[in-house]
Amino acid sequence: MKEIMLPYILICWILVKVGFVKWSLKSATIMISTGIMIAMSLFIAHRFWSPADLTDSTTVKAPHAVLSPLFGQEVDEVYVTHNQVVKKGDLIYTLRSEDTESQIESLQAQKKASEAEILSLRHQQKNDQRTLGRLEKLKDFAQESERDDTRTQIETAEAKIAAAHAQIMNIEAQMATAEWQNDRREVRAPFDGQLSITNITNGTRTGNMHLYSTDKKFVEMRIPEQSYRGIKIGQFAEFYVDAFPGEIFRGRVHSVTTGTGEAQVQIRQGSQHVRQHVGNNTNNHGRTIVIEFNEPEGYNIPIGSTGSGWVSADKPHPMLGFMDIIGAATVRLKAYKAYLSAI
Repeated sequence: MKEIMLPYILICWILVKVGFVKWSLKSATIMISTGIMIAMSLFIAHRFWSPADLTDSTTVKAPHAVLSPLFGQEVDEVYVTHNQVVKKGDLIYTLRSEDTESQIESLQAQKKASEAEILSLRHQQKNDQRTLGRLEKLKDFAQESERDDTRTQIETAEAKIAAAHAQIMNIEAQMATAEWQNDRREVRAPFDGQLSITNITNGTRTGNMHLYSTDKKFVEMRIPEQSYRGIKIGQFAEFYVDAFPGEIFRGRVHSVTTGTGEAQVQIRQGSQHVRQHVGNNTNNHGRTIVIEFNEPEGYNIPIGSTGSGWVSADKPHPMLGFMDIIGAATVRLKAYKAYLSAI
């Protein structure tokens, strides 16, 4: 912020050099006091109407997918490496599934047994129908009870066949569920993105991987609490990151973080300690905003990179639009100073 006063210092130096102002204790006091007043006024107004992140905590982030549960499954084989860029559908790693495979084999055996039972019942039914035909040809020479028993056997076989078909449908449904679970052991990329550090290996029973959606990068930036009512969706914003010192990227305000971590209520029943409440909320912690941006062609801004940014907030009068110069200049000076911060 102090760099903003360089033009004023230059003007004062020129006035003294050309003799327009005589250098004395009085003139020095007036110049310095005026400079301090101007600097304080601009700084305070800038914090309301063109707030910049003076904490240098502006961070590039991206939504990510957790690819499998953290516990309860054993990794069979990993097919990717650190920070690999993957496409949708690429195989990342597989999970062991002996139980599922055994279940599928058991269901297949049950299905074959039911099909064999249906075939046997069909043959029995055909034999009974031939027997019934012969008994009907005998007419009065055959007992009516024998014909009734044969008809009953045919109907019973038909009922058993229907039951076997229902059992096969049930088995097929169970097989579909088991095959779906078996397919899920292949953990594939649900979208185009980039992996982080591969910290799991074959045989581990704890751990998973995160896939970042690089097409949906956003910036989270801190603003002072006092500028909250001046921030609106769609406002112009700029930021820089240390990964690209001296370069400025542009975006728009997506939203303001309305609920911060300080607003969380404990899950466990009971009141919060007063000392804890005071300790967490005494200072002005501010809040954050989300900035949407499109990466310029040829750039790949790394997720997690930090820097600073500013927002063109609402102003009481259009004549105060020049305040945006302070926010923009502050961020640009920080971007150039990033060259000197390569420790």
